Amino acid sequence: MQTILMPAQMRLLEEQAFSLGVPSLLLMENAARGAYAEIIRTYGDVRGKQILFLIGTGNNGGDGLALARLCKLAGAHPFLVLTGEVKTPDAQANLRYVKALGIPMLNWTSAVAETALPHGVDLIVDAVYGTGFHGELPAQAGRLFRCVAQFQAPCVAIDVPSGMDSLTGHFHLQALPASLTLALGHYKIGHLLTRSPELLGTLHLMPIGIPDKAYEIPALDNLITSLDAEDLQTRLPKRLPNAHKGDNGRVLLYMGSMGMAGAAAMAAQAAEACLRSGAGLLTFVCEPDLIPIFQTLVPNATCVTLDQARKNRPKYDVFASGCGLGQSEAIWENILSLWDREKPSVWDADALNLLARHPMNLGGKAVLTPHPGEAARLLDASPSDIVFDPLAAAFELQRRYGGTVVLKGANTFIRDARSTAINRVGSPALAKGGSGDALAGIIAALLAQQGKEAPIESAKTACLWHGMAGKAAQARLGVLSPLTGDVISSLGLVAKANE
Repeated sequence: MQTILMPAQMRLLEEQAFSLGVPSLLLMENAARGAYAEIIRTYGDVRGKQILFLIGTGNNGGDGLALARLCKLAGAHPFLVLTGEVKTPDAQANLRYVKALGIPMLNWTSAVAETALPHGVDLIVDAVYGTGFHGELPAQAGRLFRCVAQFQAPCVAIDVPSGMDSLTGHFHLQALPASLTLALGHYKIGHLLTRSPELLGTLHLMPIGIPDKAYEIPALDNLITSLDAEDLQTRLPKRLPNAHKGDNGRVLLYMGSMGMAGAAAMAAQAAEACLRSGAGLLTFVCEPDLIPIFQTLVPNATCVTLDQARKNRPKYDVFASGCGLGQSEAIWENILSLWDREKPSVWDADALNLLARHPMNLGGKAVLTPHPGEAARLLDASPSDIVFDPLAAAFELQRRYGGTVVLKGANTFIRDARSTAINRVGSPALAKGGSGDALAGIIAALLAQQGKEAPIESAKTACLWHGMAGKAAQARLGVLSPLTGDVISSLGLVAKANE
């Protein structure tokens, strides 16, 4: 699990490190040495290679200058393009060093012609803006980036590609695409929010030596975290050798409706995902005509009719509702009659659409799993608004409706009242109807087994497990062909590999 920082938080963290006695020049040197090692690992020995360094006026430029010095000492042929007057003390110190080494440099101004740039460039290092870019690119920088892009050489961005806002992830039209982005110290929120991840290239996290004690300030409480595949092993439920089905939780599902055979099948897949994720007992509440369908598709589950459930609500630990229900007022009344605010619940699909028409705070034990369209209805916004700033949408959904919000997407944002996580582990093979139903089932199963933990922990585990199952299904069947059933059948393979 990695910590994600806002640009302002990263600056506070560095300032705290400086106040503890860590020299700022040392952090710059650590950044340069880490970048040099990663360049060697990715592109091989730099000896004899022509490397073009684009240098900004601040400390990001200083990182680039220190890296240019290391490359020069290793036998490379660095060439510096300065985009303005170097201003910060640490960057100025490294500028003096590269001048002493005789590294050639060019001051980029509007009067400089494209032909002044070197030819036969093997590698480009982008150290112009880092986290300092917001708004519009200066015309002079845009012209430089257009010229440099014509070299067709790999580009290594130090911290953030120039022209990307590290807070929002938005790329300027003339931003310089990277082949490799080296995130210094921590991922910045923009790295994960961007809708153009291909412009980041390979994203690599690079420690720069900030001491643990620097994090002991209030401004760094409740930080955003990013889930990693390596986290799953410690997050999956543990089962005792003498466990029986009653120990592993009872889940009550209200899903599916007559006249929507596909919806009933999807509800069955949610149930199968729930069982594959370890739930002990599963009961469907449904119309009588659906019972033969569910008992055929999910023979491990039991079924009760709506009339029976309304008269004598089945015993359960977790209630999950949504897939294929329809959106009538009667269905909303059924949901309310089955739901217990004091127990964990999962709200998906039509349950969310009905909630949007009947807004209410669901309390701390509910988990809401909207995709951008459902989130837009819940917030009376447009789907494009949700996609533009999913982090803000997750915060607002949680504020209005309570509980834990799982805002689904290529990056899934998981938010409760006190913390936020982002799941980046997944596969485009999951971009298919039914994936969300499976996720709802996994969440319900984990809530049933991990009842003593905060609901957000089960939600995080479920998103990570589901994403890894999607990757496993892709590995077996390619990116286009996996069905929801293939993803569900991969849950056990992933869990076994992480025992």
